[in-house]
Amino acid sequence: MASKRSATLYNLPLTSANTEYSQALPEDTKWFEFQCRTAADVRFAFVTGLVAGSTEPYITLKSGQSYDSGELYTASKPTLFCASGSAGVVVEIIAWT
Repeated sequence: MASKRSATLYNLPLTSANTEYSQALPEDTKWFEFQCRTAADVRFAFVTGLVAGSTEPYITLKSGQSYDSGELYTASKPTLFCASGSAGVVVEIIAWT
């Protein structure tokens, strides 16, 4: 990564099970990664209304794994929508601009 990029850290608490929570990432996000701090699977999508009720399409981040967006080639401000079948989960996110 280029040395001039800056990182923003987020801790997204998924307080209740099967409830959608969201985190908007910074304007002009170039790359982001996330993982679950606790041992739980996390459902995620980039549009609202899918993950709480397990409505496809969504992706499951398995316990102990992380997601890496790879480099985003267009200026974007993605929003991450997450839910888990377990309550009290924390999703750790790092976004690079």
